[in-house]
Parts: sequence; structure tokens; C-alpha cells
Amino acid sequence: MRHALENHRLSISINEIGAELASIVNLDSGREYVWQADPDVWGSSAPVLFPIIGMLADGKTMIDGQEYRIPKHGMVRNNPNLELFYHSEDRLTFRLCYSEETLKLYPYKFDFRITYRLRNEHIIVYHEVMNVDDKPMFFNLGAHPAFRVPFIDGEDYSDYFLRFEHKESAGRYSVLPNGTVGDVTRPVPWQDGNILPLTHELFAKDALVFKDLSSRSITLESKITGPVLKMDYAGWTHLGIWAKPNGDFVCIEPWIGLADTPATGGQFMNKEGLIELESGQTYEMSYDIKVL
Repeated sequence: MRHALENHRLSISINEIGAELASIVNLDSGREYVWQADPDVWGSSAPVLFPIIGMLADGKTMIDGQEYRIPKHGMVRNNPNLELFYHSEDRLTFRLCYSEETLKLYPYKFDFRITYRLRNEHIIVYHEVMNVDDKPMFFNLGAHPAFRVPFIDGEDYSDYFLRFEHKESAGRYSVLPNGTVGDVTRPVPWQDGNILPLTHELFAKDALVFKDLSSRSITLESKITGPVLKMDYAGWTHLGIWAKPNGDFVCIEPWIGLADTPATGGQFMNKEGLIELESGQTYEMSYDIKVL
């Protein structure tokens, strides 16, 4: 089931399964901004990443001496147990609470909520993680929205690029064949220090993974028709840029944390960027998509 919001500029819809952003349509042009989850290429549109990002090494991790097998990108993605918690004229909130099944995968009691707010030409995505356990809980958090490239019919993938807010020299890491992140830095084909041209070959070795970027926003642009959309991600510590090499889309992925690295050593508490949340507390984080 999908749930929708609409204003004078945009119409958006959210899949109840996984609470994925499934559509952003410009009402003036009728154009769709979100990748439409072609299962023959990549059958998602905007996975929600909690309590891990990416893969665990060997698919498992140790927490307090016990082994757990948290699936890739965590427990929200593809989960049919999310409920529509709140629906108003300008926002939709989805909720996933811990259960006996989640405790078998991840030993913390949580109340997770994600809200999509439509405001003029903006889609603001709010995350709330509530610790309803009697002990501190630990997690990573991330977003994975995929945007259509090319956006205009008749243009090519290579007509598009990402414009970072500032010139960048931040660390960027390789993704290993098992889906974890390696220590070796990966060269990035910058133009002028802040322009990343999009080509299918760019993703032949998986995602580009950045840490400690100066930029707090990225704009998706066409060389021919100009800016398409802008993502603001202040507060997020890492960023992934990814597509399938044969996919006509690009994912702009703000994260707090990473997939496992060699330093993780199979121990959950060694994961990079781990958020610690005390009992009874709530963690909040958001990002903003602006249609241009």
C-alpha cells in the first residue's frame, strides 16, 4: 500500500512496506524524480537504514558476547510490519517497534519513526529513534534515496553531474567484494574540486563512500537543462554515492556510520560512527530534498 501527500507544487507517495519514498512528481511538468524500482536492475527506491548501514562482515556480529545476524541495511528495509502512525495534510509518519522477532536480530528495545513532510518544494525526512530499553542502545542510521538520471527524456546519463557545496579533499573509501568498506582510499574523478560527473563506469566498483565532507548539500544537475534537485544533509557524518552500473539513477545517501570495516573485527561496538542512546532518550536526525 502507498500513502500520498500533495500540495500546489508536488505530489509524493510512500510505500508502507519499508516506509520507502516511492515517488516525487512535479505537478507542473508531470515529471517523476524518484527511481521506479525496476526489479530487473534494482528493486528499491529509497531504503531506510537502521540499525546498520550496508553489510556485516560474514553477515554476523557480536553484541555482549552473543552472535546476531542483522540483514543488509538493517530491519526497516522491506519490512511489512511498519504502521502508518500519523497522517495530516502535510506529513506522514511510519513506526516500527521492537518485537520478539527483532530481538532475535538486534538485542535492543526501540521505537523507530520516520516522517515525510511536504512543504512547498521541499520533502523533509525526519528520523526519530527512541530507546525504550532499560540499558543504552547502539545503532547506525542512514538514508538511500535514488533519483532518476536522466531526468529529461532525450538526455543521456553522462549529461548529469553532482555539484558539491564546497571543494572537497575528504577521505573516500573503497567497497570490498563482500559489501564491507576497505581501508584503501579510492580516487574520485573530481572536476574543479566539487563537480562529480556521472557515468555508469563510475559505479563499476560499487559506491563512493565519503567521510568528513566540507559540503552539507549536493545538487543534481544536467549540463543541458540545469539543476534538478538539491539535498541538504547537515549533521550526517558520512555520505554514499551509488548506482547500479546499468541503472538510470543515482543514490545520494547521508549516513551516520558505515558498513563493517577491517577494524570492526566482528564486534558491533567497534563499528564506525556508532550512536549511543541512553535509556528513555530520543535521537533525531533529518535531511531535506528540494525540487529546483
